[in-house]
Amino acid sequence: MVENDLNWGLREARQNLKNGKVREALARLFHLTEKYPEDREVKGEIAGALLVQGRHHAERGRIDQAREDFERSIRYSETPEGHIFLGRIHQIQGEYEDAFAEYTRALDLNENLPAIHENLGYYFIDIQDYEQAARAFGNALAIGATNRDVYLGLWRAYVSLERLDKAHEVIQDAIEKMPEDDVILTTAGVTSSMRHDLEEAEDHWLKALRANPKNVEATFHLAGLAASQGRRTESLSLMRKCAQLNVDRTRVLWKQDVESPHPCFTAYRGDEDFLDLFE
Repeated sequence: MVENDLNWGLREARQNLKNGKVREALARLFHLTEKYPEDREVKGEIAGALLVQGRHHAERGRIDQAREDFERSIRYSETPEGHIFLGRIHQIQGEYEDAFAEYTRALDLNENLPAIHENLGYYFIDIQDYEQAARAFGNALAIGATNRDVYLGLWRAYVSLERLDKAHEVIQDAIEKMPEDDVILTTAGVTSSMRHDLEEAEDHWLKALRANPKNVEATFHLAGLAASQGRRTESLSLMRKCAQLNVDRTRVLWKQDVESPHPCFTAYRGDEDFLDLFE
């Protein structure tokens, strides 16, 4: 009877969680843990549900509530994921020593989890230790990470170290695995541009736009390339497209170009037709 009651309660909680009813799932699980306070399976389910709830809070900017959920999750059942999520909260709040401690504890629990090394990479990027960041992202890839952000993180670390040859290798490897990913293709174009291969850069940006015609960054880079080569009409047309897609993002990219040591739009910085795009 006890076993049937416990199993039924767990199934009900899991179904609620699957259906996105996190509060209902937690209510059922807390009721179960009152009846079966030593049951590790119930505690594990509570820990998992709290992680889901905490992530929802974090996505909505409710950082303090997310932090509380992640801390409670670890108290019910200590998992690498719990320490990763709590580490992210510490990092967001600028508590870098605490963030590093959480990631380290996650490593102690399972050093073969790619997400731990990935988040260590972001941590090291934040504190500008790019050598360690490159090592962390490299470790994540070596043990099975396949997501785009890990490649981009490793690319950023190598660019920050001014190791453009390694950055180029990383992004070419990413293209082999994700040939239709417009963000990867756009980044590849930036790398080629930094290596002064403008023909290859243009090819990458055009491919990015074929993959996603609404890619603002690729459109902006093509506009910048046209501007740097004196093709005003083409550049202005592409800038109009950028502004139509996302004027706020275009304004940010324009400001970044103005402040860049190697700006593309120098000849048109005071051109009213360009400046009117941001009005």
